[in-house]
Amino acid sequence: MTPPRVTVQQAWDALVQGNERFMAGELHHPQQNAARRSELRGSQAPNAAFLGCSDSRVAAEILFDCGLGDLFVVRNIGQIAND
Repeated sequence: MTPPRVTVQQAWDALVQGNERFMAGELHHPQQNAARRSELRGSQAPNAAFLGCSDSRVAAEILFDCGLGDLFVVRNIGQIAND
């Protein structure tokens, strides 16, 4: 079953709140269980896309306290994007 879509504002608010939890050291680690893995078996519907650096110390899922399937993450050297 595909999770309900969220608005842009709801997605942004979730990222901000997740980052605030990260900064406070109070991570919830949401949706990182067997049930969530099962949900994602057939499809994915991330709420946000994230272009970030391939630096192993900077993982978007941790910085924003997101669960499996919550973010579509592309990591490369220097977070460079062009056409």
